Amino acid sequence: MSTRTKFILTFVAGIITGVILVYAFSFCAVMYIKNEVSSENAVQMFDVPQQEVKADEFKVFQVLQDGSALASYDEVISKDGYVDFGTVVLFPASDEVSYYDDQKIVLPQGKCFKQIGTYHYTTKDGTEKTVPAIDIFDK
Repeated sequence: MSTRTKFILTFVAGIITGVILVYAFSFCAVMYIKNEVSSENAVQMFDVPQQEVKADEFKVFQVLQDGSALASYDEVISKDGYVDFGTVVLFPASDEVSYYDDQKIVLPQGKCFKQIGTYHYTTKDGTEKTVPAIDIFDK
């Protein structure tokens, strides 16, 4: 093979490699930015607590990476084994409380659950959900 042919093949291989690397880098950068934006805007907090949530107990079914917990009440299991989580809420992460799966969050005497914001997320099946973010307050 002549020197000129080797040079042309090397040049073309370099261009193809460069294009592949640019696309790979762009894909990684877009995915990183998308994850950062979606996690930052997922929770919208209110300035003051809003309405009271009428429940006595919640059961945690998922703890998120930041320590927040998705919990539900009115959970129903159908005959075919399908779980309807009923009303789903988010308990924001806190330094005082550490959440875990299947934890029961019971309302103490003289306290109430109040909505302090909303949480927007996408379920495993691709459904977009917005649920209340709640916390425990004195009555």
